[in-house]
Amino acid sequence: MEQSGFIVGIDLGTSKIVGVLGRKNEQGVISIIASESIPSESCVKYGAIYNIDDAGGKIKKIISLLENKAGKKIGKVYVSVAGKSLRAVEHKEIKPLDGMTPITLDILDNMEQQAKLNKPELFANYSVVAPEYYLDGQYEENPIDKTASVIEGHYRLIIGRPNIKNNLTKSIKDKAHVEIASFIIGPLASGALMLDEADKQAGCALVDFGAGTTTLTIYKGLLRYMVVIPFGGRTITKDVQELGFSFEAAEDYKIRYGKLGKDKNKPTDMTSPGVDVKELNKVIQLRQDEIILNVINQIKESGYKNQLDAGIIITGGASQMNGLVEYFADKSQLPVKRATAKRIYINNVAELLQNPIYTQALSLLLFANENCEKKEEPKPVYVPPVQPRTPEPEEEEEEEEEPKPKKGKKKKEKDGGFFGNIFGKIQDFGGAVFKDDE
Repeated sequence: MEQSGFIVGIDLGTSKIVGVLGRKNEQGVISIIASESIPSESCVKYGAIYNIDDAGGKIKKIISLLENKAGKKIGKVYVSVAGKSLRAVEHKEIKPLDGMTPITLDILDNMEQQAKLNKPELFANYSVVAPEYYLDGQYEENPIDKTASVIEGHYRLIIGRPNIKNNLTKSIKDKAHVEIASFIIGPLASGALMLDEADKQAGCALVDFGAGTTTLTIYKGLLRYMVVIPFGGRTITKDVQELGFSFEAAEDYKIRYGKLGKDKNKPTDMTSPGVDVKELNKVIQLRQDEIILNVINQIKESGYKNQLDAGIIITGGASQMNGLVEYFADKSQLPVKRATAKRIYINNVAELLQNPIYTQALSLLLFANENCEKKEEPKPVYVPPVQPRTPEPEEEEEEEEEPKPKKGKKKKEKDGGFFGNIFGKIQDFGGAVFKDDE
């Protein structure tokens, strides 16, 4: 990427549409130049676009706000792929070999390309990740230059409904008139920004509590499992709304007074006389139990429950509820901690790194390598053609007619001769010469 350019990430969440613009140096460290967020309202549901026209208008607004801050035009963006239909499935590619020729990088690349062509029925294949190789049935961390009769590639395909990508394309490219540099799997990007390599190797579950969905990704060295649960913070707010509040009031009360665990009904100094805290937290905990128990059940289904030595790491806007860490740990019987963004990748905007709303948008920039600045084509300047001037032809010399002597009279000159014909050669220097310097 050109140092004079920049990179842009757009995350379309159920509660917020977030945009970040930054510059990446040669060491891969990112400096954020501009950031913006606006409410998604009803155009995004369960992490996917539902109203293309509305989403296109909001994306256009985010782009304009970022451009105003940066003083530059945006030509393309990196966009996150999310949604309740997204999940990881296992896939194998098997390739026979002659047992003598060393395995090359081209062979591995060809196998990965074949995996990318695999499209489960009714789903789109959005990414191929976490390759593992087996030579003649034995695991091999680095198969390059090794020999075998058969090589197996084990991959995780990230699949989801085709309309996820289609709606993103229509909203961003067709409606907002901005190119898409690449589609990036949002939950995996967040894991790259939030998880330490030691936690991945030890085994951990990253739980992203979003507004519309809750996403579980499990790592044991590599990505092992991913699933999206179609409940989130907004689901809880709608339950609270049933107590007779407007949606805005229900969201406010949930954030201010909501609490999980044994002390959830203790009065606090913040308690409003118009809110029954006991009833409020009863409703909150019922829905939160459903979300947490779904996550725990998916961890068991993955087969990695007993291999998560680093426990559960939580992130997302809906993960900020009081008492959630302790309550989740009690329910799962696993250690639980909040995720913190790694500062080695982004060297400024500490306040954004601590705000879960910006996590996914910031994480997209880790995978961005194309200059997103719009290059304005210079407008051609019209130069009228210069008509060459035809030089005027030289006048032909006119030969003077010899005067006829008068009869009967002869004029005698001192030198004894007659005044003869006068031949004057006239040259025309009046013609102008033009050079076409235009």
